[in-house]
Amino acid sequence: MRDPNALSADVVVIGAGPTGAALTWKLAELGVDVLCLERGERFNYGSVARDNPDYDLRRRGPLNANPNLRRGPSDDPIDDHDTPIKPMIGNAVGGGSIWWSSHVPRFRTDDFDVRTRFGVAEDWPLSHAELDRHYAENERMIGAAFVAGDPTGPVRAADGLPLPPIGAQGRKMAAAFDRLGWHWWPVDLVNGSTADTDVCEHIGPCDLGCPARRRQSADTIYINAALAAGARLATGIQVQRLEHDAVGRVSAAQVIGPDGPQRITGRIFVVCANGIGTPHLLLLSASDRFPQGLGNGSGLLGKGLMLHPYGRVDGKFDDPLGFMAPGETAGIVSFEFQETRPERGFLRGCKLQVAPGPGPRALAHGAPNGQPLPWGADHHAALAAQFDRWCGVTVCAEDLPEDDNSVTLSNRLRNRHGQPAAKITYRVSDNSRRILDHGIGRAEQLLREAGAVSIHVTPLRDQAGFHLMGTARMGTDPRRSVVDNSGRSHDVENLFIADSSVFVTSSVCNPTATAQALALRTAGTIAADLNA
Repeated sequence: MRDPNALSADVVVIGAGPTGAALTWKLAELGVDVLCLERGERFNYGSVARDNPDYDLRRRGPLNANPNLRRGPSDDPIDDHDTPIKPMIGNAVGGGSIWWSSHVPRFRTDDFDVRTRFGVAEDWPLSHAELDRHYAENERMIGAAFVAGDPTGPVRAADGLPLPPIGAQGRKMAAAFDRLGWHWWPVDLVNGSTADTDVCEHIGPCDLGCPARRRQSADTIYINAALAAGARLATGIQVQRLEHDAVGRVSAAQVIGPDGPQRITGRIFVVCANGIGTPHLLLLSASDRFPQGLGNGSGLLGKGLMLHPYGRVDGKFDDPLGFMAPGETAGIVSFEFQETRPERGFLRGCKLQVAPGPGPRALAHGAPNGQPLPWGADHHAALAAQFDRWCGVTVCAEDLPEDDNSVTLSNRLRNRHGQPAAKITYRVSDNSRRILDHGIGRAEQLLREAGAVSIHVTPLRDQAGFHLMGTARMGTDPRRSVVDNSGRSHDVENLFIADSSVFVTSSVCNPTATAQALALRTAGTIAADLNA
């Protein structure tokens, strides 16, 4: 794997996160010679040691999802001083799925034509129906657990794998939803590969260091399957720029690996580096032929960043809620306020999701209301009065694309190799702020209905930039988009993008399942190209 002569393939995939891993697997299954490059290494789950006393401290530093706080050997700085929402990126095999919460909902059918329906943003150049079989293939691969029949969602023929129960807290909140007449449904979760005989029971929070140690992230599912199918993986490879030939086709990736600088050649190149890393690499690849960045003839590369602004409301109850009971961690979600309603005063809407309250260590340090518990003789009594008495409701707003929200090259930070770092410029729009405020009001109403006696509001979470979308959007018009509906660059024939940067709009749903479905679809297009 370290032999420079081996780093060449028909298809070179840049990034081994959720989409790069899925695409690499599909190409290998189709018999394609594929090489996946990853700047990080395999993540050592055994090093997490969630039960160690210093876990919370390490979670805020070397185990953080924010690379600016993590500062690992494969992390570059990101210039985030012009955004209230900070980026959360996993630079390792598996990418962000190492830190994710295992929620894999499909986008709603109306997410793909919001301009036609509501006169805002742009329509996607494909529909949910065109992604349906790719969604289904992804769900089979990752072992998705879900209940079919959600009236707000796409039609599904049958249930997925069994979900864990929603638990005592979920039942209390579901009853409150019912009394208010609001929609609710169990979340879609990754429950384990269908090949497993002992699937995850979700006995603890779906977070880094999950007690079950059986989470189905992209490294354990797609990368392992890709390698078994004949794909190759090269780790510790940082791609610095893509070079092209005289006719504008990508000819090689210039990288720095364990053996120093190298050129990696291929027939087709696919960038799967997330909504920040993808535009950053292509902007770094500017040339005389592409002065605004590789594949940026529209001038839209890096523009239209969407982040899913995220607020939270926590309610305190007089009696224990039962959220710490083993096996009872499947959540519930509401799309009651997802669609545009003119009387609400904003376009599009939000998702409400019930979330467990903080654990004992977080409570002791002041979560969720910023009031640390007293130390000393009264500590255990104070903890007992707070523990298992908090329930949260998160509010996720659909962020609409705006050109001023962008990824560019920083003029103040550089990476370890002297290249300009990625710079995020982002503000929460007036429309998104109105969505959040409306959702926060409904979340408080829900918690009061459920019996909460006090409320704490977080208007905007800063460490919440997990969903990085829209910076290389797809479309049919090369003047108004960066790639076509298969992820192929309008300007560079053998360059594809397969991650959530191609999203046209953001929905209110977690993006991973949709991004992976798109990646599987793109893999089919690439295989057909090679066989033509």
